[in-house]
Amino acid sequence: MKTRIVATSAMAAACLSGTGTALAADWSASGFIRQEVAVKTSGDSNINNQQGNTYNGVTVANTGLFGGNITRPDSHTKDNTFNLFQTRFELNVDGRLSDNWSAHFKLRGIADEIGRVEDAFDNRNTFEQEFYATTKATPLEANGKDWMLDLPVAYADYSSGPLWLRFGNQQIAWGEALFFRVADVPNGLDLRRHSVLGVAAEEYSDSRVPSLGIRGSYRVTDDWEVEGFAQKFQASVVPGANSPYNPIPAQFTIQERPGFDDARNKWNFGARLKGKVGDFDVHAFAVRRNNPDGVYKWTLANGAGTLAGSAFQGGTNTGVFSAAEWYSYAAATRLDGLGALETALNEFPGTVGLGANAVAAGCGAPSSAVGAIRVDKASGGCILDTFFTTGSLRGHLVREFPRETVLGFGINHVFEGEPDSLMDQLIGRFELSYTPNKKFTNPTLSRHYIEKDETQFAFIAEKYHKFSNSVPATYMVAQWLHKSASDLFGRSLVGVNNVAGERPNGQSGGFNAVAFALQQPSPTLAWRFDMTVLTDLKGGWLFQPGVKWKPNQDFQLDVYANVLKSYGAQDNRNFAQGLEYANEVFARATISF
Repeated sequence: MKTRIVATSAMAAACLSGTGTALAADWSASGFIRQEVAVKTSGDSNINNQQGNTYNGVTVANTGLFGGNITRPDSHTKDNTFNLFQTRFELNVDGRLSDNWSAHFKLRGIADEIGRVEDAFDNRNTFEQEFYATTKATPLEANGKDWMLDLPVAYADYSSGPLWLRFGNQQIAWGEALFFRVADVPNGLDLRRHSVLGVAAEEYSDSRVPSLGIRGSYRVTDDWEVEGFAQKFQASVVPGANSPYNPIPAQFTIQERPGFDDARNKWNFGARLKGKVGDFDVHAFAVRRNNPDGVYKWTLANGAGTLAGSAFQGGTNTGVFSAAEWYSYAAATRLDGLGALETALNEFPGTVGLGANAVAAGCGAPSSAVGAIRVDKASGGCILDTFFTTGSLRGHLVREFPRETVLGFGINHVFEGEPDSLMDQLIGRFELSYTPNKKFTNPTLSRHYIEKDETQFAFIAEKYHKFSNSVPATYMVAQWLHKSASDLFGRSLVGVNNVAGERPNGQSGGFNAVAFALQQPSPTLAWRFDMTVLTDLKGGWLFQPGVKWKPNQDFQLDVYANVLKSYGAQDNRNFAQGLEYANEVFARATISF
């Protein structure tokens, strides 16, 4: 429902029209208030948080030079019922300023109420990030650890004949693939609200990070259009430490600011050409950008308890406590536990001053001909546990945002078959993107990033098909998704197929996944039933059944489930392993105005 407001602003109208004549500005306002809740359906806790650490209260043998046992404190252990408990409001204001100009704004506010309904998280930070000032992830937001207020939409549109321009804070959505962002490369993602576990069919519409910029298109002919954009760089936003969907182990400190400061004043550029060739819709694009997802590496630690010249900080009681914990978490995050130790020892000369060489020699890990320490599971465990004898250590990482070029194209075609058959009016789509010399986080966390050409593509078939005259048409989509160098979450395939305490075996042949989704409205259209399935063919599955109920224009109830399953060997080779904590039922109750 929209409320219309008619107002006159002589100054604004005169500026936009280029004349001294006052024009009426026709404004409309709409919005909603929504309660969003996600309830856990399994006993698993997020192992990446202090309260869900699998080693809390566990005693393991100290394999270091001094022997004994090591126990991670059980004091952090807590459980949570809710993964999500948020109240949200949005206000949309749209105005027609003249025949050529219009303005659009969205004010969004979210309060995270988990802390009010249950005391489940220690030092939980859902929304604060250190990109801008000390707490803001984007320039047009204000926030605290459990609330945020932002302007994801704040732009003006200009349209004149074949020319269209947009100025301001905006999102750009390209591509049609579910789960994979093959062509959807202009903007990063803000994963603070529901990570990647929202309604799959909404294709990250609530997750793209808006950015200040200019976008425009020009229709050259009836069949051909050229589009381009220039946007100020904006990093993807990862859920904070100890928040429900945190993907990075809370035993590590991520120094976001240094890498972001290097990229924050850079601009991303892109262009796309769209048109028709016979019965085919085609498009091609090129984007030059700083990768918003970034890459990670060890960096010098800072703060109290810093071990000078190293990547480690002591005295916090929130770091890694044992070699067993180190190896387990390295494998779960698709890192090389042995290689990451070697990097921390060899790429930081200050570590030598901590006695690393003497400890390594005592543990049977001699230096190579060039002086670099090499370890195996036993000697690496000995080195780690020797240092952990005095307490836990927090590792410090930095995220950087390397410059890259993304090229791609797509083809769409509508097939014709026998009337009312599955092939009649079937839409076939193909999307491909290619990023030469793309940088990936090295599983050893070395400053020498992995650099590989990355190809992504998606074959998509979608169809509205009427199975019965008594119900509306069913929407169906099937996809085959492929990435040549990284997995579903952009992690290098060098780090998968990973057993704790061993070097990862990696994966050849790329990452492949199959997805299927359908939507079935009820005869009255008051109900819609959804089902989405994703599998990576390596034992990882996501099932997302759901139902929407909209009895009238002003109220809607959405109820969905995320069912994540990991089958086969538990060797960190599929996307679902490590995400089972997110098995949940989530609901959204929305009142529109």
